[in-house]
Amino acid sequence: MVPFDKDEATVDRGPTIIEGHGEFSHRLHSRVRSYDVDRQGIVHNAVYLYWLEAARIEYFRDLGIPIDKQFFVTKHKFVVVKTEIEYYNTAEFDDVYTVYTRVPFVKNSSFGFEHIIRSEDDEVIAIASSVLVHLNPASNVPERIPDSYRSLIKEFEGTNVSFE
Repeated sequence: MVPFDKDEATVDRGPTIIEGHGEFSHRLHSRVRSYDVDRQGIVHNAVYLYWLEAARIEYFRDLGIPIDKQFFVTKHKFVVVKTEIEYYNTAEFDDVYTVYTRVPFVKNSSFGFEHIIRSEDDEVIAIASSVLVHLNPASNVPERIPDSYRSLIKEFEGTNVSFE
């Protein structure tokens, strides 16, 4: 686990093999906050969606895509059309966790994300997958993912991504 400031999430990259799941090259490290837990003292199931979104945004940044306040509104609009999460263990207040992220496929206007969330002692907390669609920012109609993005993903993921 990469050390990080207790008040901030950090990101690092480089191949990590997770037994039974393959290679992941992007990692977001953070800590469970008090507002993440429910009355039972565990992370509420809906909070994982926020963690996945944070990991996806940092993945884009890690690719070298400059992201500003208008990026996902007026420049390149990506919308989540599907997310699946399987919960394996709980996380509690102040636990350290890592979200491992990769893009396993890119199609014409959609692409997928896979995530594994692990605790500081490498226990799997949750496994998730999402599909995002690229929309034309003006018309909101699906359109082909730009070749520049395809190249960045291919360079980052290497042979671990398929293009259809």
